[in-house]
Amino acid sequence: MWCRLIGVCILFFSVIANAFSAEALESKKHQKGILIPRSVLLAKPDRFCVTMSHDGSKIACVARNGSEVEVRVEDSSGKPLRKFPIKSSRGLNEVGLVWMFTNNHILVLQDKNGDENCQIHCLDVGSGGSKNLTPFDGSKSAPHRLSRKYPRELIISCNKRDPKWFDAYRVNIDSGNVNLVFQNDEYGDFIFDPDFNLRIVAKSMPDGSEEYYEMLEGKAKLFKKVPFEDTKNTHMLYFSFDCETLYGFDSSGGDKNALVAYDLKNKTSKVLFHSDLADSSLSGWDPNTYVPQMVGLEYLEPDIIGIDDAVSKDVAYLKSKLNRGRFCVINQNLENNRWLIASFSDVSPTRYYLYERDPQKGAPVLLKFLFCAQPELEKYQLQKMTPVVIKSRDDLDLVCYLTKSFDFIEGKPSKMVIQIHGGPWARDDLGFDKDAQLLANRGYSVLQINYRGSLGFGKAFTNAANGNLHKIRNDIIDAVNWAIENKIAAKDKVAIMGGSFGGYSVLAGLAFTPDVFCCGVDVVGPSNWITIAKTVPPYWLPHMACWYKLIGDPRTEEGRALAVANSPITRMEAIKKPLIVFQGEHDPRVNKAESDQMVSAMKKRGLDVTYVLYPDEGHGFIREPNSKSYYAITEKFFSEKLGGWYEPIHDKELDGSSHKILEGRI
Repeated sequence: MWCRLIGVCILFFSVIANAFSAEALESKKHQKGILIPRSVLLAKPDRFCVTMSHDGSKIACVARNGSEVEVRVEDSSGKPLRKFPIKSSRGLNEVGLVWMFTNNHILVLQDKNGDENCQIHCLDVGSGGSKNLTPFDGSKSAPHRLSRKYPRELIISCNKRDPKWFDAYRVNIDSGNVNLVFQNDEYGDFIFDPDFNLRIVAKSMPDGSEEYYEMLEGKAKLFKKVPFEDTKNTHMLYFSFDCETLYGFDSSGGDKNALVAYDLKNKTSKVLFHSDLADSSLSGWDPNTYVPQMVGLEYLEPDIIGIDDAVSKDVAYLKSKLNRGRFCVINQNLENNRWLIASFSDVSPTRYYLYERDPQKGAPVLLKFLFCAQPELEKYQLQKMTPVVIKSRDDLDLVCYLTKSFDFIEGKPSKMVIQIHGGPWARDDLGFDKDAQLLANRGYSVLQINYRGSLGFGKAFTNAANGNLHKIRNDIIDAVNWAIENKIAAKDKVAIMGGSFGGYSVLAGLAFTPDVFCCGVDVVGPSNWITIAKTVPPYWLPHMACWYKLIGDPRTEEGRALAVANSPITRMEAIKKPLIVFQGEHDPRVNKAESDQMVSAMKKRGLDVTYVLYPDEGHGFIREPNSKSYYAITEKFFSEKLGGWYEPIHDKELDGSSHKILEGRI
């Protein structure tokens, strides 16, 4: 994802840029437009996945240790308590660390070489020991429910019995006993309450709709039907601590979702928050009662809203103190007088704070800075990200983010990279983005597009993608044309890059609109919707109806024809621009065969294609040496095809990277 740029002289002496040594760059690092070294921008953050214990006495994080990582634990004053190395032969799932209610044990997920078959490891801060709670090879496990009523136990989900279905187990962290409490052969999800009772199960139906059932005396009774159009915006979350109220998001009453409290005993419901601006997300709750207190809301820019008077003063205070009000509450201690805060910005790395408050008055006491995720990066000038709304040809509002290159001159069209997010059920947002900063630092403006199907903009916008992959492609082209018409991008200097569904968009962009983009960078992108549907993980199968609605159902003649028509592999004869393909060998979502067949077909036609394989990675590149090599190769590729600057690959810089060049050159 990332790197360093050049000095003022670069504008006139681009040839010299490739000759700069690291030492020369370092001496100019405070000048505007300096090349930010990969060693700074592309390194894993010094600390990430930061979380606080339930009593507020300890803070844990994943920390960089050379090119590898470790779990690091400190007390609230910053005093080191314990380090747990992560074996280099295993990958770390970066969704975060989970504190047990003992305040002395941490759960961490690890998979093997990116296969996403995570195992749950329990780290003992007191003894320094580590225990694998789910040593089940070839299966996927995850923490599902913790409760302070049972501080040494948890409910997990695991598909070791049947790869297609996740069962529920009760696990004791001391004995390591794993006891089956719910054998599941039909439900895609389930919810336990704080008493560890199974209360809600959810089932995906053949038509793509979902049904939620309440478990009463071991039998499932229908609680709520969710039409397919609402499934991406409606989901149940968790129970209150007294086990009487279920909280969830529901879009059945309108286009945007609403935060709802369901009283299952009295069969009533109450809307706690709703906005016509955008879909909302849960940002904080009372750590004792679990009553929601804060929601996140983002249309153009992120916002956090206090929906409980008990925290409204705190939210207002933090907005006034932190990075234009952009922050999130990572977690709170049980006394609710100490919050762990992450503050975000588009022009600086994440900064972490401890916030002390008076819960009786709902008022601030102290805001204490802890550390920056990447302190070295704060020495360099980063480029501002600007939200823009672009109209699609059929009048949809496309929320996009523009990061102009460091040397951009108003009114003078220049080089641009279109960066497409994955999903498609995800979104780009305003914040620190290393991909965008790397490219802007190398002389490319970057445009990120929330095409139809992206989440957060209401169910109509999300569902506008179904059966309409061609309209997603149109959205991307409409955004490109906007950039050209507004003299930001030169028509012959627009590249496209993306991963997963974004990788598909790269392949589709070159295949279906061959004259728009001058080159493409595809990371683990599907090339053939017929073959991708046959190779997804078994536990995806119960949920494939949503994919069939999007791409076409290959089990029917009409659906198969639609899937084939939208597969880049079927449009090989149209491709004429250079492509570089990156793939993880153990990717469980987008099988390696997707890249193999695309590269093979291009090679047979004599097209300009480079193929880079990572034998120890999956759906994306987690190991730092691999990530660095990916960006170094990409940077050089764009420099050759678009004419931007790049930092030369230094001696031994790629040591430790597993990449293999299967086709082409770097």
